[in-house]
Amino acid sequence: MKPKYVYHGSITSGIKELDPRKRYTPGVLGKDVRAAIYAAANPVYAAAHGFPWGSSEGFDVYENKGIVTLVVPKRHRKRLNQPVFIYKLLGKYFKLLVNDSPKTQIYISYKKVKPVDVFSFDSVTEAIKYYKGKIKFV
Repeated sequence: MKPKYVYHGSITSGIKELDPRKRYTPGVLGKDVRAAIYAAANPVYAAAHGFPWGSSEGFDVYENKGIVTLVVPKRHRKRLNQPVFIYKLLGKYFKLLVNDSPKTQIYISYKKVKPVDVFSFDSVTEAIKYYKGKIKFV
């Protein structure tokens, strides 16, 4: 069943309409991916992806028993200090990525979407804790 709302994280404030963007996501849609908006059923997952990072840097995100954990290399812990914005979007505009490699429900839309709400946080850490997620430093 499609969720009523999905969530998109960003370091950009004041977005009035999200535009589909081309983005390579290893293991998800391949290299020839169409421009899309990515969103998650769980706002913690959106917060964890709301700032720039890469798995090649040692970051990871996973879900275990409903709890999302962001894995952060200790040398990059200061990156979590930046503000992050969680955009609440109507789920009816999104479809589930059936063969996704991330460990939670990821949705995509190929059309522009206007947020129904936005939640601002002073830091990525604050957002993840607010939504009951965890951060693991390695």
